[in-house]
Amino acid sequence: MKHILTGIFITAFALQLSGQSAYLLSTQGQETLNRIYQTPQGNLHLFESRNNPSIEDEYLRLYGHFMAHQTNEQLVHANFFHQGLKHFETHFNDDERFHLMQVTLLIQQSLLYWSNEAYTDGVRAFYKAHRLFARADRANFKYDYDKIKGLFNVFLSQIPEQYRFWASLFGLQGDADKGLQLLKINLQNSHLNEGARQEALVAYSYCLLKFGEPDKTEIIQLMASSQELHSPVLSFVIASLAIKKQMGYEGLSYVENLPDKYFQVFPLMNHVKGRLLLNQLDSAATNSLQTFTRLHKGQSFRTDALMRQAWWWHIQQNANKRDSLIMLAKQQTIFPTSNDKQAQKELAALPDEPVALLKARLLFDGGYYEKAQAALMSSNTSQLSTYYLPEYHYRLGRIHQALNKHLDAQKHYDIVISLCQDDKRYIGPYAAIESAKIYLSQNDSTKAQQYLQQAHQLNTGEYKQDISRTIASLIKQ
Repeated sequence: MKHILTGIFITAFALQLSGQSAYLLSTQGQETLNRIYQTPQGNLHLFESRNNPSIEDEYLRLYGHFMAHQTNEQLVHANFFHQGLKHFETHFNDDERFHLMQVTLLIQQSLLYWSNEAYTDGVRAFYKAHRLFARADRANFKYDYDKIKGLFNVFLSQIPEQYRFWASLFGLQGDADKGLQLLKINLQNSHLNEGARQEALVAYSYCLLKFGEPDKTEIIQLMASSQELHSPVLSFVIASLAIKKQMGYEGLSYVENLPDKYFQVFPLMNHVKGRLLLNQLDSAATNSLQTFTRLHKGQSFRTDALMRQAWWWHIQQNANKRDSLIMLAKQQTIFPTSNDKQAQKELAALPDEPVALLKARLLFDGGYYEKAQAALMSSNTSQLSTYYLPEYHYRLGRIHQALNKHLDAQKHYDIVISLCQDDKRYIGPYAAIESAKIYLSQNDSTKAQQYLQQAHQLNTGEYKQDISRTIASLIKQ
């Protein structure tokens, strides 16, 4: 996912010592970092008038510019960061805290480069961070060393399989499960310091969002843990987790109980609230999405937000407002997130999308499975074109599977597979993959293998690489 979320995640890198009372950042520095979490753009003035800044001052200043860029993507903050990092490297390298702080800043730099599609520069910064981390002092900074080790394990586990051999020659190997376990231990050990706990929650929550499969109970626990920390950054990550796990009701309840100022200082909160409202077909979704596009100065999620507003007016059968939003979305030229890229692909087909299918899709994504089923059952399948009929059965299959009605789900998946023999969309292979998951849950490996073979044969178009990775992962099971 998505440089904004990745950038938010890296706010977890502020550092503390492993001792009971000693921390890498002073008490004052930790308080400043906490204010950066709470108002990402509101604390840069704290560093402007300081003469002869310390390593901590300069670290926090650069950290603040990084967060300010992630909040609204203004290049001025990225430029200040890049310039300041050069000074940091040459003026503070004799401080015992330098290595771990520099690792943090280099990873942040790589993310800034990647967000602007400067991929080669980003790879260089990340590799430099990894090499520097190998020289960092674990004895004095065990808490932080193990935390960063966990983060490297998670990130490096995502290297595409065809590059892993070459990456291993440079020591770039990861293990997502090991990384998540280290981050969970870090969270458990952070209770002595509120700032450390906030950072640990951001790191662990984000890695679950991007690379893990948490259960709903754990997400509810994270919601409870975050309430007293007053961080819109953390709240955004946790609300995004709720969306990922189709916890529409719980996610919306969580977001609606947050202070209003969160939505002002961190505009992405309006986007996530709009999504949660739209998933229950609430007209208030358009207000939240409009507020997001008005307040957010960056490009991330902008095309996505415009498309979701167009979805709402398509459901209301208001073609004029729908088409106006489609036109605005088509005028966008920068697509920083996977959400925006996907929205760009879907815009052209929206006017022909059957309303019942779109309603069912949104309700399903919110976890409102019975309502999604009712939306589909209200449609007349005889009026569906051959293009949309496979999607109708696919969505019914997903709904039945979510309701643990596996026999009904399998019937619909088989129909999808039969209809998609010459279809290049993801629907065919994913119907076979979901079928394989059902049989794996029933310990029927023979049937599961048969459906995975069908998934492989159908995987000739959309999301081919992602589907191949999913098939390979299930074959191992």
